[in-house]
Amino acid sequence: MKMFWIFCNESVAEDLMDVLNKNGITGYFVWKNVLFRDNESGKTHWDDAIYPGKDWAFMVFCGDEDVLVLKEKLEHLEEEPYIKQAGIKAFIAEAKKVM
Repeated sequence: MKMFWIFCNESVAEDLMDVLNKNGITGYFVWKNVLFRDNESGKTHWDDAIYPGKDWAFMVFCGDEDVLVLKEKLEHLEEEPYIKQAGIKAFIAEAKKVM
């Protein structure tokens, strides 16, 4: 099982949820109002007057096949100029259910 972390600007969170819901992802966790500090790209979202905006974090648990499909769909989503400008990041880690 894989744990797929996805972080995006709040302005594109609905687009990301559409991708998850339309591609067989049956459940996921969401954290709203996540703050992100980026000292390189200028996409800091600190929810203040200097760095406005917030991010959302999604945690998805899925099998290897779903990871490949989801990765492909996210890459396709990021081709949209407004998505690329807003920012989206994804990470994959191994996960083992213990309960």
